[in-house]
Amino acid sequence: MNAIAPAFGCTAGGLPFEDALHHVLALVTAPLPAERVPFAACVGRVLAQPVHARLDLPGFDQSAMDGYAVRAIDAMPGARLPVTGRTAAGEPPHHLVPGGAHRIFTGAPLPWGADAVIAQENLHRDGDVVAIAATPPAGTNLRRRGEDIRAGTVLIPAGITLDWRHLTVLAAQGIGTVEVRRRPRVTLLSSGRELRDVGESLAPGQIHDSNLPMLTALLAAWGAEVRPLPVVSDNAAAIGTALREASLAADLVLTTAGISVGEEDHVRDALRGHGGTLAVLKVAMKPGKPLAAGRLGQAVFLGLPGNPQAALAGAVGFLRPLLARLTGASSPATLRARADFSLRRKPGRTEFIPVRLAQHDTCLRATRAGPEGSGRLTPLLAADGLAMLAAWMGDLQQGDILDVHPWLPNGFAADWPHR
Repeated sequence: MNAIAPAFGCTAGGLPFEDALHHVLALVTAPLPAERVPFAACVGRVLAQPVHARLDLPGFDQSAMDGYAVRAIDAMPGARLPVTGRTAAGEPPHHLVPGGAHRIFTGAPLPWGADAVIAQENLHRDGDVVAIAATPPAGTNLRRRGEDIRAGTVLIPAGITLDWRHLTVLAAQGIGTVEVRRRPRVTLLSSGRELRDVGESLAPGQIHDSNLPMLTALLAAWGAEVRPLPVVSDNAAAIGTALREASLAADLVLTTAGISVGEEDHVRDALRGHGGTLAVLKVAMKPGKPLAAGRLGQAVFLGLPGNPQAALAGAVGFLRPLLARLTGASSPATLRARADFSLRRKPGRTEFIPVRLAQHDTCLRATRAGPEGSGRLTPLLAADGLAMLAAWMGDLQQGDILDVHPWLPNGFAADWPHR
């Protein structure tokens, strides 16, 4: 792959976000290989092949109530039916004696010949006889075989990130192993002579590195195996050595900071100096313009800016879709919300804004979380996700529809706060 060329549409303002994303995703030519894992270890993994149902669910006609199985034709108002049998859950089915009632419990197989179950609270039992008050329609209080799942149907399609719901259904089907994509192996490198790890003392001019922990946590939440390297100083030789080490056995090399074109930014030159290539150099987005992507050996390379919100915007806009492409996963979900704020802006750049979400009547509302500033961290504490404003959009008016990338997995919350 050659270095970026003018044909890519790059201008002084950077490559349009959609074009940049296209080039980034094109760096992945095939999903990662599949492996078979025990079903109990599949949560958070991406399904490589569709799972077909092995069994009908329910596997037999069964009672949905504690009560009495009858033939509807025998259960006329005022009828008194002898209790002729009893079946509990886990027992094999019995035969219903015509003209009789059969004691049955929830989940027990329906006796052959019965076509309805009368709930125990809807009749009166006197000794071994039940008195019928009203005729139940055929099918009352029954679960029919296969009414939930039919054997042979596609239970879970490929590309789904498996969670507790899928685990539940796999267990009910007796499926002990599933074929999933291997987790992406991501080596994470943070550079900057001013950075110190958590727990280290700070000299004047130094700060604790928050990007590396943030990205490590995001990568883990998005299903990757993460190998963070020690912080590297702003030195071309040191960065080159770290990049070479990072690319070994990695599917993706991720850097933060040092990706711009200043005198202290060495990542691009170090990458090229070790045989790497770049397909994207900068993107028309706010924050996060200095973003680079390409290849380093067998690994995909993605370089994010150093400011926390800029690094986050790059992670949400590019890293997460890139991981989905590597694993063959469905595209990350977004939410639609109405803006509860206005914003003056010029078209030309895709913009990411931290927002807080709240349910208002039947509408999801997005409020800006904190003041502008790509170096600020407190807006992230108040936010539920990043709103993405397309490059073509001008001034944002209150009530306009926004696309929001939420922090929560699967793109939704069980219950957003109401107001």
